[in-house]
Amino acid sequence: MRALLALLLACSLCSVTVAAQAPAPFAARLDELRARIEQRAADDAEALGASLRDDATQAGDQDTVAATLRLLVGLRIDLERLPEALALANEAVGHARAHGLRRREREATLLLSRIRTLQGAASEVAADAVAAVDALSQMDIPREALLWAFNQVLSVLPGRPEHDAMLDRMRGELRPDDRFPVACSLWHSNGDAFFNRARYVEAHEALSIALACYEGVDDRADAGRVLVSLGRVQRAHGQLPAALEYYRRAAAQQEAVGDYTGLIQSLNAQAVTYDRLGRFTTSERLYRRALTLSQQRKLERYEVFIQGNLGGSLLNAGHVAAGLRELQAVLAREKSPFLRATRLRQISEAWRELGEFDKALAALDEAATAIPSPSFDERVSWLTAHARVLARRGDLDLAQRDLDEALRMVEHARVGTFTADSARRGFGELHQGLFAVSIDVAMRRHEPSAALELAEQARARALLDLMREGRDGSADAPPRIAEMQAVAREHGSTLLVYWVDEAAVLAWVVAPDAVHGHRLAVSARSLRQLVRVAAGSGNVPAAINAAMMGGPNLQAWRSLYRAVIAPLERHLPTRPAARLTIVPHGALLHLPFAGLLDARGRHLVERYVLHYTPSIAVLQAAARQPARDGQSRALILGDPAPLPRLAGVQLPPPLPHARVEARRVARSFPQGALLSIGGAATERTLRQAMGRFDWLHVATHARVAEEDTASSYLLLARGTGGATDDGLLTADEVRTLPLAGATVVLSACGTALGRVTGEGTLGFTRSFLAAGARSVVATTWEMPDLAGLRVMDGFYSARRAGRGGLSEALRTAQVAYLRALRAGTVTARVGGQVITLPATPLLWAGYIAVGIP
Repeated sequence: MRALLALLLACSLCSVTVAAQAPAPFAARLDELRARIEQRAADDAEALGASLRDDATQAGDQDTVAATLRLLVGLRIDLERLPEALALANEAVGHARAHGLRRREREATLLLSRIRTLQGAASEVAADAVAAVDALSQMDIPREALLWAFNQVLSVLPGRPEHDAMLDRMRGELRPDDRFPVACSLWHSNGDAFFNRARYVEAHEALSIALACYEGVDDRADAGRVLVSLGRVQRAHGQLPAALEYYRRAAAQQEAVGDYTGLIQSLNAQAVTYDRLGRFTTSERLYRRALTLSQQRKLERYEVFIQGNLGGSLLNAGHVAAGLRELQAVLAREKSPFLRATRLRQISEAWRELGEFDKALAALDEAATAIPSPSFDERVSWLTAHARVLARRGDLDLAQRDLDEALRMVEHARVGTFTADSARRGFGELHQGLFAVSIDVAMRRHEPSAALELAEQARARALLDLMREGRDGSADAPPRIAEMQAVAREHGSTLLVYWVDEAAVLAWVVAPDAVHGHRLAVSARSLRQLVRVAAGSGNVPAAINAAMMGGPNLQAWRSLYRAVIAPLERHLPTRPAARLTIVPHGALLHLPFAGLLDARGRHLVERYVLHYTPSIAVLQAAARQPARDGQSRALILGDPAPLPRLAGVQLPPPLPHARVEARRVARSFPQGALLSIGGAATERTLRQAMGRFDWLHVATHARVAEEDTASSYLLLARGTGGATDDGLLTADEVRTLPLAGATVVLSACGTALGRVTGEGTLGFTRSFLAAGARSVVATTWEMPDLAGLRVMDGFYSARRAGRGGLSEALRTAQVAYLRALRAGTVTARVGGQVITLPATPLLWAGYIAVGIP
């Protein structure tokens, strides 16, 4: 009896001990399991999940068992352990069905569908996934659980007709102030869906909410993935430096928290962007790092993805055979229909470059069947690629059909882009390839007028948007041929329009009564080299010194004439001093045509009056800008001092003739001029006074950026008005000046330069036109101070004498200075010597007139 009491006492003590150490309630343990999964503490989550499942089974809590299985399946999916996830998901479906757990059965079905989609069987499970969400929507379940279901089904449906309808249903349940992981994920999906439909403003808004949501729940890894998506939006607008900054932020966060799959995606995004920049060595290094990470972590899906992108990069770098090998190697392993379509398009490109056109078309046909409902980008890419192959094979009518559809899509999507100028420019830049193919096909079909209309459609659209800001009405359509001829009549001119592409250099002559198109026998690469040599190879003072020592080297000017003017000569006017309107493109944007030299030794400016415009539509828009009323009065800024100090940047040398030039210009306006020199030549003076004048002359230094990451600015005197009076008048600040109807003369170095894009030159001429100026005189290189003074003296003398318009006055000045140089009457003192200056175009041709002639 005593022994029995001892045993009972021991048992009761055991019971007390067990009760004291009993597991927490199942709901709290489920929350802890979710937290471990969100923290990506995989080992802890696995152990906790196994323990919770055993305890719930022993307690007979079948719903907790099902909920635990759901979380563990999701964990295995995130870890890319798809075979294990598939087995566990099937178990979860069977468990829920056996115990009559309808909600849990539908949830497990969604997970099973997601796994099968990742394995390439989306079409087989889409209907099951939609039915599961339909059933869950009829149940009384928490909103967060319903949103989770939407999140799963959306991952099953991309590219399918049901996707957008499901997305609309989901949006009705989602709230911007939600702060839980599923809502964050859905906002992310929402943003990506908007992006895929080219609805970029809405994409940015949704992704910004997703980022705030993830930051609100302290999920740095998924916040990093949203940063990658935000980078994609920037990349779609051509804002590549901004996109890279997003990707680098994402990679830093993901590496810090050990999110290797996210890190691989961020490295890939950076590599893709460097591909766009043409920096293939950098992109290959990033791809190979991502590939190594994928292999080390045994992430087969990511390994296949990165290897395919590496193949595409090699193809873009010109290593066609190597790229094709990589792409063919991954195609058999690729399960995603979207990625299979991408790889097939790239394989098609490789076959096209190798001259295997039937194989190229077969690959594209297979790609088209991979995605039942392609996104905007996918469809435009496919149509462009298909048209390229057809054109190369000679099927021009079929190619035109594809191109027409793609062009309609791009024009429609353009309406939905960001309103910011840089975004509009970037969007246009991304689709220059489509326009290049379209223009080439039209020329091959002997339709020069159609090709010219396409070339006009492709350029300067963002500048037009700026010029129309604040006006009523929607954006005008690009001008048709009849309108272009009307422009020629209005300005008494013949239009010379150029298109420079790596595949072809094209030119059109537009007269009031005829249009002639030509394919020029010069490559884009040769043009770039010739323009660079003609413009002093980046060092104008050294080139002038060389000309003084050995005479001017005019060979590049002769070669350029033969390349871009001689083939058009028979269509050009023959009367003396006829006007030519130059619409340049590519490398020709930095070429002053005045210096081109014909076989008889005549520079083009000796035969014609020249002026320039970024596009015919821009010239139309400038002409619609009313000229300012009243007498001609000028605001003149010259020789500003003190100049602003920039950290790490040496102040430019003084301009001894700038003050003299400014005073002479002021005297040429008898109706009135405000002369602001030295300390008075500030931004504040310009802003406050410009509204009273119809002419602006600026004689100072300029810094023109050739890349997106730096600012272009005119140097004025440091003022006292804060950031808007700091002496750095940037190209962006110029757009805010009251210049409507004004004429602007920028007597500073290189003010007609800037980064060359499909839309034109991004520099000061663009900014002044956007601010409302009708005409801008600017320079294409570093004009010597004394030479600039001589040209400006001649220009204002001709203007005061009433010798035609702006372009006629500039021609008069340039021809007079050229003749004086040829006569040997122009000298300069160098040290103790007097040197006769050579008749090189570097001393006079660099001034151009842009806008109304």
